[in-house]
Amino acid sequence: MTQADPPARRIGVDTGGTFTDLYLPTATGSRVVKLPSTPDDPSRAIGAGLADLCGPGPLGPTDHVIHGTTVGLNALLTRDVAPTALVTGRGFRDLIEIGRQERPDIYALDPARPAPVVPRELRFEVDERSWPAPAGGGGLERIARASDAELAELRATLAASGAEAIAVCLLHSWADPEPERRIAAALAGLGLPITTSSGIAPEYREFERFSTATVNAALVPKVGAYLERLAATLGSARLSLMQSSGGTIEPGRAAAEPARLLLSGPAGGVGGAALAAAEAGIQGGIVTFDMGGTSTDVAFHSGAREGDDPGDLGRLAVDPPPVGGLPVNLPSLDVHTIAAGGGSLARIDAGGVLHVGPASAGADPGPVAYGKSDQPTLTDAFVQLGRIQGGAFLGGTLELDRAGVARAFEVLGGRLGVSATVAAEACVEIGRAAMGRAIGAMTLQRGRDPKDLTLVAFGGAGGLAAVELARALGFPRVLIPADPGVLSARGLATAGFQASAARSLLRPLESCSTAELRGHLGLLEDQLRARADESGQAPGRLELSAELELRYLGQSYQLSLPWTGSADGLAPAFAAAHERFYGYRMDARSIELVHLRAHARVRTQVQVPERPAARELAPAAVLGQAEVWTAGSPTEAPMIQRAALVPGTRFAGPAVVLEYSGTTYLPAGCTAQVAPGGHLVVHVT
Repeated sequence: MTQADPPARRIGVDTGGTFTDLYLPTATGSRVVKLPSTPDDPSRAIGAGLADLCGPGPLGPTDHVIHGTTVGLNALLTRDVAPTALVTGRGFRDLIEIGRQERPDIYALDPARPAPVVPRELRFEVDERSWPAPAGGGGLERIARASDAELAELRATLAASGAEAIAVCLLHSWADPEPERRIAAALAGLGLPITTSSGIAPEYREFERFSTATVNAALVPKVGAYLERLAATLGSARLSLMQSSGGTIEPGRAAAEPARLLLSGPAGGVGGAALAAAEAGIQGGIVTFDMGGTSTDVAFHSGAREGDDPGDLGRLAVDPPPVGGLPVNLPSLDVHTIAAGGGSLARIDAGGVLHVGPASAGADPGPVAYGKSDQPTLTDAFVQLGRIQGGAFLGGTLELDRAGVARAFEVLGGRLGVSATVAAEACVEIGRAAMGRAIGAMTLQRGRDPKDLTLVAFGGAGGLAAVELARALGFPRVLIPADPGVLSARGLATAGFQASAARSLLRPLESCSTAELRGHLGLLEDQLRARADESGQAPGRLELSAELELRYLGQSYQLSLPWTGSADGLAPAFAAAHERFYGYRMDARSIELVHLRAHARVRTQVQVPERPAARELAPAAVLGQAEVWTAGSPTEAPMIQRAALVPGTRFAGPAVVLEYSGTTYLPAGCTAQVAPGGHLVVHVT
């Protein structure tokens, strides 16, 4: 770097349904910006935020923006996707609709399943079919091959169909991708983006692979157009996108494979939470609780122990969670999302029952407190109860309409036959119950005891509900990271490279030699090295690992074992793992090797400061007293300025902790201490 070159900057940008957050690490700490999102074009809010964060003028080539986006997720959830055609083998056009014949709600009298992204009139069949070769032959046997004339007719049909994207999905393309590639090449002249199922998800299980390919194809036009606008906003700065797996991806691959970005924002939050927990000296597992304006995301992380890397975000989900009700079979962190957040609207149904969410006020008009609505939200309930105060909120740039909030809850309470305060408390209880169920899904339902874990709360509203949730669920402590409202953006700014590649074998384990497995894994690792090179990673920093997924012959799902470099010992290791997970083993049954997976990442370096000595709360940190309502009664609670807290500071609830990006409410009976890094550890009793 010459004397005239500006310093390199890594900027995390997280676009949510209500707010857009930006985080810039600096030599002395960080700079953050939080501003309302612009859902019609998220790049507008990003441009405005970058101007506030970095000053006027374009970014330079030494700037690196790492972005978590909800553009693809929102498009899929609302089905605001491009008209997409499916090309498949004869007899399989309805496979994406038949699925696994699972019922999302087994007690529903009139069940409704999520519709696939491709309507039936845009599904086209060709005379192309392969079948596994006879036993011992290996590979596939071609039964039918689409003629050039048939493909030419298909091309003409697609040109007149109105489709803006194409997914090519054949039954056994996981084993032989050539037929899909041939069809894609024949259709390339249409000028439409084409996704092959073998290219995006080369694994067996045709329904999940077809679904992944059609979802990806349907998102390419919308996400690609957004990334073009964003690139224009960023100028010469480098752009990377966060994947659902917690690793970054370059914009060219992201535009072609946008299905990898569906959970990019929540993945950034998990990374930021793991980093904050390591800095604060938290040992053991953590549960992340990201409560934003539109939704709440919950995830489990195995936590940092001495010498561990907090950049390792834990195991990917064995079966990635469905998105919008559809399977997307791509590497993903195990994140549970519910439609409950600060913007969740309170309403009374025809039977007089109060509901909170799933509809949200979003960024526009937002909660009543923002001055543009009269429909109360969960955020408004916190304002009504005194847990959100003005002044420090967004640095004092947003004046809260307290009178409007009071009027809204008087109307709501009148309809319920209770006071405005009781109505607000009821909204909080309903929202908290939904969030408690989400946390239970990631802990108790997975055999994890909350008493052994730490709840890490962030997002603009996470600190308002976390301590009472922890008390109800049995968590001994809550970690409120520094700058909690922009923690996902921090996770993005500090994210490292990660990538995965997979291959399905469906072979008896006894027939797989060490040399053969090393050969297959070597090809996967070559793919990962190429992706790392594409991302500009130094080869010497890349760490590679692999795992094998096995099952007993006849089973439907498999267990993962780490690859130790040899096929010897895999059979007894699998039997022991099966007995540990399921309580039995079947030594007489053959073992089948289903998938090989390779992973690559660049290790994250973390500096953990020394633990500070305890000290009492300085009087200068108390801004005044707030009237906070709990169980129908008001309580005086000090308003504490978080920026004035130094590591080691201790204080007890009740208290309201104010800062730029969020608010934390500490009920009576808990104590808090500022940990290294400025993170707040709340001990729950």
